Amino acid sequence: MERMSQSMYRIVPHALRRLAALRAAVAALAVAVVWIAPQARGEVVASWNLNAVDPTQWTLYDADVGIGTLDVLGLGASASVLQGTTLGGLKGDVAGNALAAIGTLANGTSMRLDFETGGHSDLMLSFATRRSATGPSMNRVEYWSGFGWLTAHEFASNATAWELVEVKFSMAEFTASGFASLRIVVDGATSSSGSVRFDNIMVSGTPAPAPGACALLALAGCIGRRRR
Repeated sequence: MERMSQSMYRIVPHALRRLAALRAAVAALAVAVVWIAPQARGEVVASWNLNAVDPTQWTLYDADVGIGTLDVLGLGASASVLQGTTLGGLKGDVAGNALAAIGTLANGTSMRLDFETGGHSDLMLSFATRRSATGPSMNRVEYWSGFGWLTAHEFASNATAWELVEVKFSMAEFTASGFASLRIVVDGATSSSGSVRFDNIMVSGTPAPAPGACALLALAGCIGRRRR
């Protein structure tokens, strides 16, 4: 009996130490998962604040954040600059300039975005826009399917104040692996002075989990099953 009691005294502290280590591991994983989750949504893929836009000098702009280009050549002679906004911009961006398309010359013209999509899903295009009373009011967002341009969203642009337009895409809508192309087409201007403007164009998405994060989540599942 005495030998059994001594053996139990040796076993119980060992079991308690294992239980404490298990609890510590679960707590660490919980902290890791809480830290990972806020980073999993809305990561910027490519964005353009357009504060330095000047289509009379340049028609191709690299993304301010991320990898991509904005080509405004398709707006032709209608392309101009008006006052911008901070709506939809990144923290720290100032209002600056906004890209504008002016007059009936703008009808049927477009600007194009090309960017890398690698490692992201649930892509979303967002931009701030507004127009004058006679500016283009029949506008749309299109995406390149690999065979042609398809309409994803139609919008009028607010005639009294800036508004934020958001358009969501599934990866199945982009056939080119790792790259995507979108364009914004403007139409419906009814006077030579009517305008529509765009600012803070951004593509965001959900990043794929890093291998380390996947391993942590898998380990958390294993620990949970062992505890049950």
